Amino acid sequence: MAPSRSQAGSSYLESSSSVSILDCRSHTWREAPSLREGLCSVSSSVLDRKIYVAGSCLDGDSYTYKNSFEVFDTETQFWDPDTITCSKTEGDFYGCGTACIDGEFHVVPVGQKREAVAYNSKEGRWDMVGQQMDHYKFSASCEIQNVLYSCTHGVFRWYDTNAMMWRDLKGLVGLPMFGSGANVKLADYGGKLTVLWEEELPSRGPDSGYKKMIRCAEIALERRKSCEIWGIVEWFGDVLTEPVGYVVLEKVLDVTL
Repeated sequence: MAPSRSQAGSSYLESSSSVSILDCRSHTWREAPSLREGLCSVSSSVLDRKIYVAGSCLDGDSYTYKNSFEVFDTETQFWDPDTITCSKTEGDFYGCGTACIDGEFHVVPVGQKREAVAYNSKEGRWDMVGQQMDHYKFSASCEIQNVLYSCTHGVFRWYDTNAMMWRDLKGLVGLPMFGSGANVKLADYGGKLTVLWEEELPSRGPDSGYKKMIRCAEIALERRKSCEIWGIVEWFGDVLTEPVGYVVLEKVLDVTL
């Protein structure tokens, strides 16, 4: 999905409804059907081969934002024509975080209460989840076998739905330390935790200055106790180089077709 960009001299964000799909098998991009509305802020997650998108868009010409929620079916390659509203939350979907846990699409909205809500697609309803899941941002998170993992401020954690609390992910021997401002993204890779992050390194050769290196790690997960999960680093290396100044990592999704 095309990222939002700030308009020069304005506090509002430019809307975009365009969607692009990367085919990892052929390494080619193609255009997908556009969103019904142009969004200023987007967060998305995958559940049952569908992409759930929560965000915000301008409400007509009022220069105020309204919440938006859409579903893309990867099999039919169409957006769900039915509008799905969320009356459970008083929060704003602008800048929200999303994750799919226990078969439900969770949204942590922005607002004073910041109470998370969950959409049950089978029953077509929203449920209140509470404030516990708002302790850490969802910008660096993923769900693996019904467990939500997060990396916030350089610390890896997983969410215990039974105890309704975050717990530290143990192990991770060999994984570099991440600073509080590191751009880290997580994804599910066949049941393993994939970690992608950015590093700026000095350029060698005729081009002086710095380059941005995208690095990746594959981590096997092992539950040793009911309240203890360990991460075993199996591999990490460089996967992409980009010029400094580009925001390379925005959102990582894993869709198995």
